[in-house]
Amino acid sequence: MPILPAEPDMFPDDLWDGAAFAGDPSTRWYCLHTKPRQEKATARDLRARRVPFYLPQVVKEDRTPAGRKIRSVLPLFGGYLFLHGDEARRIEALKGNRLVRILEVADQEGLVRDLRQVHQMLRSGLAIEPEPAAPVGGRVRIASGPLTGLEGTVVRRGKRDHFVAVVKILGLGATVALEDWQVEVLPD
Repeated sequence: MPILPAEPDMFPDDLWDGAAFAGDPSTRWYCLHTKPRQEKATARDLRARRVPFYLPQVVKEDRTPAGRKIRSVLPLFGGYLFLHGDEARRIEALKGNRLVRILEVADQEGLVRDLRQVHQMLRSGLAIEPEPAAPVGGRVRIASGPLTGLEGTVVRRGKRDHFVAVVKILGLGATVALEDWQVEVLPD
């Protein structure tokens, strides 16, 4: 089977050239939280509607059980992409029925700075890897599944992240493997 070309990561192609942010004070950035595995489809919908967006993507190389090398292009921030526009374009994004919610961005300048840095990193040609939302050592609460509500710490062993529930008085604990989407980070 032939490898499909990578999806465009932004629209318009000159999104980060600066002209896209000049002038219209009614435009702003929104963070779109998509349904699972709907980031690229949402980006295609936005591109077809000519709505400016940014979907940072990374190349992931892996091997099949038979040892064949496979290459995938995945969103850097699973479940999220960024829309730039006015209220009408925000509403246009909702029409695709692929979103969970739209997050308001209070610090517009900070988001633009962060996204420009991510864009520059991705364009560098260096190997970029997504950083988990719950870093090793971070306190989390399990948000879904049979362990909903439990609080503990994240530890990493090999390729998987593990949640640790500790009995403090003993200094011992128990671990269970979890994915990032199953936990919410607790404030320090």
